[in-house]
Formats: sequence, structure tokens, C-alpha cells
Amino acid sequence: MIERDTALVLGGTGFVGTHIVASLRNSGYRTISVSRAMSPNGAEHVSLDLGTDDPRPLTDLLRRYRPAVVVNAAGSYWGLDERRMYHSLVTLTETTLAALAAHPDLRTRYVHLGSVLEYGPLPTSGQVDESAPTQPESLYGRMKLAATMVVQAAIAHGAVDGVVLRVTNSIGPGVHPGTLIGRVGSILAGHRAGRARIELSSLAAYRDFIDVRDLGDAVLAAAQSRPLHTVVNIGRGQAVSVRQLVDRLVTISAVPADVVESATAPSALGANASWLEVATDTAEQALGWRVTRDVDQALRDYWSTLVSPI
Repeated sequence: MIERDTALVLGGTGFVGTHIVASLRNSGYRTISVSRAMSPNGAEHVSLDLGTDDPRPLTDLLRRYRPAVVVNAAGSYWGLDERRMYHSLVTLTETTLAALAAHPDLRTRYVHLGSVLEYGPLPTSGQVDESAPTQPESLYGRMKLAATMVVQAAIAHGAVDGVVLRVTNSIGPGVHPGTLIGRVGSILAGHRAGRARIELSSLAAYRDFIDVRDLGDAVLAAAQSRPLHTVVNIGRGQAVSVRQLVDRLVTISAVPADVVESATAPSALGANASWLEVATDTAEQALGWRVTRDVDQALRDYWSTLVSPI
């Protein structure tokens, strides 16, 4: 890699985006985050509303920076109805691809973040690989699948050199408070002087969790490789008990807490299935990537930054 190749990270100020920016920057890329929000980490940043169907502002940005890599980690979904989620996830992807298509002279690698929730129905045991059926149960999964299909069509027509990373649950420093771990951590942090009561939906499920910094490294690997696959699973390859994960964060926090499972509490897992574990063979063979951090490290570092933010 040329030392000052440029990478644009769309959604680079979000939870996942900030770690992608860090991984690319630490590997020598001139990394520029793109979002409506201001950059909190001192990185180069461009404020741009990505939630539009007009590709011209992003087209101009590509002309200005001529990036070797564009990463799409953008798209909000918290609290959105179907119409707004479609616009946030699918229309944004279409706009990004239109902007890239306007610069056929650029040799830009496009890395798109998908979701393992695009798969479905999910099995009750075993691993899900890239050949699994894509009949997602959740609205989010359906919208992410629609975006992935747009990317796959663009790749098939030669309009973009790209890959979709189907990512499992990410945890670690900066995790969104709307997620399961983010909600538990926020409650614990607010009750350090007393006893916390944490009311959650059923914790009987098993999920594949990954340290978000490993995800950043997976994006880096995808940016630097040319796999013969349009879709690559990114996960640990090991399902863990959600209940044990929550209990472990409580232990790490040292905050006395009562964890109560309630049928009326909102679910933050994103799927109704009791089991989700992804096969990572393709990622290892095509990208030369595998996880290097364990779940316990992700929880410890999340808690540390939550109570002692840098």
C-alpha cells in the first residue's frame, strides 16, 4: 500500500465508523470521516448529509480526494419506521454507488457493511455461512439485505469494485446505548453509588459477538484484498450465551445489580431466533482475517471508557 492512499469512511463518526477510521489510519491511510456530525476524535472530517438521493455532493467529494477506498458504515436505524429506514440504508447506498459510478477513472475499493441479520430463517444450532438463505425476519434485516442486493448488482455489472461484509453483533468502546450491552452499561454506570435494577427481555439466546476493533481490522483487510466473493461473513465464529455476557459485564463493573428478564421489556438483539453463529472460513481464506480479541476484553475496555472517558 502507498503510504498516503486516501480512505473515505461514510458514517465515520459512529460507533463502528470511528474504529474503522482508527484501523485504516493506523495502517497508513489518509483517512477522512464523512457524516453530518462533527468528528470527535481529531481525524480529518467532512460534514455532509448522506441522507439524500442526490449523489452530486459525494461525487464532488470523490473528485476532490480521489480515494483508494470508500467504506460505507453509514445509515441510522434506531427508532425509524420502514420508509425512513429504507431511505437511511438503501437510498444512501444507491446514492453512494451513483457517485462512484460517476468516476469510472478512479480505482476505488468499495467496502460495504452488511449484517448477518440478512440471513433467515436462522438455524437452532450450527454455523451460518454465505450460502445460507436470505429471508430475514426483522425489518432491519430486510433493509440491509435490500442494500446488499443493490451493491451485488453494481458489482455484477462492473460498476464498482466492491465487497459486502456481513457483520455480526459488535461490542466494545463506544457501543450504542440502544444495544443490549450499551443499555446494560448505561444503567450500571448510572448506579455506581447504589444498586442497579436492569430489566431486559429474554436473555436465553446465544449470539456471535465480535470486538468492534476486530471489525475495523476486517474492513482494513477487505480494503487491501481482492476476494473472489461479493459477500463475506465477519464474526467470531462462536455463539455465546447472552445471559452470561450480561452477567460478565455486571461482574466487571463491580456494581451490585439485579438483572430481571421481563416479557414487556423491549428486545435489543435484533432477531427472534435463539441461536446465531457465523462461519468465518471465507474471511480467513479470502481476506486473511480472523479475530484477535476476546469478548471479555471488549467488555472490559467498554466499561473502562464508559466510566473514565478519554
